[in-house]
Amino acid sequence: MQKNEAVGERIARIRKTRGLTQHQLASLAHVGRGYLSRVEAGIDSPTSMWVGGIASALGVDASILMGAESEAASLDRIVPTVRQVVASTDPLADVDPLPLDILRLRVDEVARWRHEGAYSKIVEGLPDLVDHLLVAGQRDGAAAYELLVTAYRAGNTLAHKTGHYDLSTLATDRMVWAAGNAEDELLLATAQYVKTAALARVGAMERAVRLTDRTIATVEPYADDEMGAAVLCALHMRRAGLASTAGDAETTDTHFAEAYGFAEKIGDRQAHGTVVGPTNVKLFELSAAVDLRQVGKAKELAEQTQIPTDYPRERKAHFYLDVARAHLSAGEPDAAVDALVDAKESAPEYFRKSRSVETVIKTTAAHERRASSKLRALAHYAGIQD
Repeated sequence: MQKNEAVGERIARIRKTRGLTQHQLASLAHVGRGYLSRVEAGIDSPTSMWVGGIASALGVDASILMGAESEAASLDRIVPTVRQVVASTDPLADVDPLPLDILRLRVDEVARWRHEGAYSKIVEGLPDLVDHLLVAGQRDGAAAYELLVTAYRAGNTLAHKTGHYDLSTLATDRMVWAAGNAEDELLLATAQYVKTAALARVGAMERAVRLTDRTIATVEPYADDEMGAAVLCALHMRRAGLASTAGDAETTDTHFAEAYGFAEKIGDRQAHGTVVGPTNVKLFELSAAVDLRQVGKAKELAEQTQIPTDYPRERKAHFYLDVARAHLSAGEPDAAVDALVDAKESAPEYFRKSRSVETVIKTTAAHERRASSKLRALAHYAGIQD
């Protein structure tokens, strides 16, 4: 594999140009110095939320650290599509919107593609769909705005998977706006759930925490309602993930306990497009264990977790990516490569487009004296120059 600068190398280079020691940067970003050292050395593979905190402390855009501003990224149709989608807020006078039942079928299809990681299919028709929904909002009111939330969410997924976190924050703002017009408090809470992740990725961790806590308090009166319990499950998963990113194990455990309590009541399902239930709580817990350097716990969760065959392919691929991260933390690059193969087979297009995949591949390469043929093949598939 060609020596392309990895996220840890970018962090180290920019940290030094800022005149900061690892201790100083870790203090500014509210992360552990030991974990920062391991990321810079290419031993551990960080999450996009963790990178967001570092980027904020360094005073740079997170996309720079993630390497999103490459020529390949600039030529990808995903970026202009998302820009077009997030710029769409005013109804176009010359659009004659499709009937609501047809629009609902198209939105359901987009939602399914998002969970499958089929991003090229989303790109084809998303801007036109958003234009139709904006006009339909004037005709059909709340029902059309509810569908618009899902359409904007697809734009958010395209943005943050490819490392364009500025566009992701705009897309989540559009989600919140549409959800407000849909007049559904639980849908609005779900949009806020998505927004908290976007905030964390751009380093606004304190705002993400405050928004999550505030939204949990808003939804708690709905705890006995099935949908309310599902949304609370998601919000507590998010709060646990934010805490683990900050290295706060106690708060992480507290919110996972809450998430598991709601998960047992509702089972594996989706709530306004968000995957919730016992399986997804385990997936979040695995990622958190890696972030907290609880390597033994992470490997145990990886071994014990059984992913249902009909589980969303994108979530399945992300699970294997976290399994790879766990093996890297344990110094097991061969096992990490095997997990990367599973991620690729689960959601091929996700594997090609995701900046998180690129980060894990480059971290794995740093563990090997010479990249294995299997890793080189994975890197080539993901678009990393050989």
